[in-house]
Amino acid sequence: MAAARDHNAENLEPPRLSRVAVGVDFGAPSVAAADWTIRHFAPRAECLLVHAIDVPQPPSFLRDAFPSRSEILKSATEGARARLERIRTAQGWDQVGIRVREGRADTVIAEAAKESGADVVVVGEHARPRGSWSAPGSTAEALVRCSPVPVLLARNVPDGAPRRILVGVDDSAHARHALAWARLLAGETGASVTVVHVFQPVFLNVAMAVSGIDAAAQLGPKQRELAARWLDELVQQAGFASDEVTTIVEQGDPATSIVAVQRGGHDLVIMGSRGAGGAARWLLGSVANAVLRGAGCPVLIVRHSRHDG
Repeated sequence: MAAARDHNAENLEPPRLSRVAVGVDFGAPSVAAADWTIRHFAPRAECLLVHAIDVPQPPSFLRDAFPSRSEILKSATEGARARLERIRTAQGWDQVGIRVREGRADTVIAEAAKESGADVVVVGEHARPRGSWSAPGSTAEALVRCSPVPVLLARNVPDGAPRRILVGVDDSAHARHALAWARLLAGETGASVTVVHVFQPVFLNVAMAVSGIDAAAQLGPKQRELAARWLDELVQQAGFASDEVTTIVEQGDPATSIVAVQRGGHDLVIMGSRGAGGAARWLLGSVANAVLRGAGCPVLIVRHSRHDG
């Protein structure tokens, strides 16, 4: 494997954590996510609580039997704002803003993040049964596709700030920005950082078909050796000292391997994604989505630029 390339390095904007927008749907997971964000993940950041109201149009044959949609929307907005204010007071969240808007949750939160200049959007997990790999789409998954900034799914939040951060990387600018976020958060919290790269034996299978089993067997250890060397270079390019990060190279299915490593005790996972404009492929798309669903801790999905498409 070639040495780490610095492609798109000129577009790599340093991450910041001065403003966050938190989606609150009044369920216990979303309130817990907001509380953890305000107290532990970004205690020095400005915080905006965002609630979305999605009022459907009633069937035509019921419109005369119910108040108008505008009346329902006005009442729901006033009620949601009052409820958010009660939660803010009860939780002791000083200097926390409130915004209530009509629309789909992912669209409303993404727009609020853009308008407020948020650096991260945060959501909790829906209060529903969840399978590791078969959970249906969520607000977090929808936000990854439309948010202009990184998205944090704050599930199973730890008691305090993150102590062990896991970063899944491949050879891309998005992965490099995930490392930049890990460096920022490790500096803020004192957390340890583990960086994992998982390769699938596609090239080995090709080599076996072309050169035979013996040649492929020799290439296996070589691929792991070169991947480890590349990973060390990548970590150093991100600004970490060699003794600040633990690196792991695995062979197999990326999502399964990353989730397995996470369940060894890491309490925050950081992954890269293309975000707006469609999900990226391989590690940065389907795998990031699978990790978002399968990890047993908060997952931060980041992009390499606030302005990329």
